[in-house]
Amino acid sequence: MVQQLFTQGFLFDFQTILDYGQSILSVAQELLKPLLENRPLNTKTIQSQMNRHFHGTAAEGVWQWKDAYEAVEVAQILYLRQKGYKLLLESPQTVLLELEKLVALCPTQTRRSEESVQLQQFSTPLPLAYLVAKAAFIQGTDLILEPSAGTGLLAQMAKLHGASLMLNELAPDREKILRRLFPGTPLFSVNAEQINDYLAGKTQPSVVLMNPPFSSSPKIDSRNPDATKAMGQARGKEDNVQESSSTTGVRNEEKQSGYQRVLLLLRTHVGTGVL
Repeated sequence: MVQQLFTQGFLFDFQTILDYGQSILSVAQELLKPLLENRPLNTKTIQSQMNRHFHGTAAEGVWQWKDAYEAVEVAQILYLRQKGYKLLLESPQTVLLELEKLVALCPTQTRRSEESVQLQQFSTPLPLAYLVAKAAFIQGTDLILEPSAGTGLLAQMAKLHGASLMLNELAPDREKILRRLFPGTPLFSVNAEQINDYLAGKTQPSVVLMNPPFSSSPKIDSRNPDATKAMGQARGKEDNVQESSSTTGVRNEEKQSGYQRVLLLLRTHVGTGVL
């Protein structure tokens, strides 16, 4: 029925009818089933579920593979919600091994959309998200700010540690996903370059977790504007954990510009080293 309304050229278009966030979540719930059974996600399964819940095919332009990849990431988040709490009781080496196994069941993101290239939407692999959260020494009393939250992989890892969340995401479709995944969580949709000014006078986060675009900015032609602004938000514990594409390891910095330390993590496939 939805596709029929769309093709007949009614005043409202397909995107108006479709609840994007709910459609992605519905696909993810189906993709979760083989993951829980330790079975790989194949292209046929993903396409079938996307066609079903988006009421059309990629060939018809109803959805793109970027959307499918978002659904796969949400399926990983749902997996963490079912098994993550128990998994974190294991040794770091075991956690990393299990997360790597989970990632290996999912397809590689080989197709990029114009938006993903423009906004440098490179999602955080689950093993690296685990290390980032571990580096921040997240506790249940923490309030986490994720200024470029994406689909919520980093946020979910923080949630597993019992922390409260404050999220920001500029991309409209990803914002819709986050609203479905984290209902009731403060969620902003502003340019993260201005997040420090926007949150001035509001509740201050104790930890900032981020995987920002490192050479792309919607409005400012400079490197790491997201990181620069967001780091000014951390108060109290004043921890900022940032993934960096320009570092060669992990290091601690002396307190500078209002934060005690910045842990820069190498953006590579996670090996056997554990913080």
